[in-house]
Amino acid sequence: MTDRTPATKPEAQLATYFAKYEPARAKLGKALRAKLRARLPGFFEIVYVYENQDALVISYSPTEQGYEGLCGIALYPDSVKLFFGQGARLSKSDPHKLLQGSGKTVRHVVLASAADFDRAEIEALVAAALKLAKLTPDPKAKGAVIIKAEAQKQRASRAKLAARPAAASRKAKARR
Repeated sequence: MTDRTPATKPEAQLATYFAKYEPARAKLGKALRAKLRARLPGFFEIVYVYENQDALVISYSPTEQGYEGLCGIALYPDSVKLFFGQGARLSKSDPHKLLQGSGKTVRHVVLASAADFDRAEIEALVAAALKLAKLTPDPKAKGAVIIKAEAQKQRASRAKLAARPAAASRKAKARR
């Protein structure tokens, strides 16, 4: 008899997503996940898989909505990024100019090791993001892992099917 608890379904699914990356990248992603869980207790981990970008994204949100995420990690085949949902607004809190990106809201920092997360400049960005969002992590709160990957696939499939008849009818009209 072992004293391990069986993995929950979301944890097992998440493990399969990490397994798609080369071992060093997966190890870094898992280490950063552990650090973010410790830093943001009670936050929900919203998991997305973007197959067209080969990306695994875990958003840390005070709600069950990923778009309300404070920050998150994104694993790509060639890098791991710590992103901030309101990164554009955090630029003032980034004297070291670590934040990268040009989107309207999101900015990121490329992390080469788990130790990068422990740098004072990164902690300052996380603290500034919490302050900006007016959030205080609650160690007693219970977050959860929410897998959105399957819902993404279903939405994409429905969108593709819905677009198909319209495209076919446009082609038919063009032939007339």
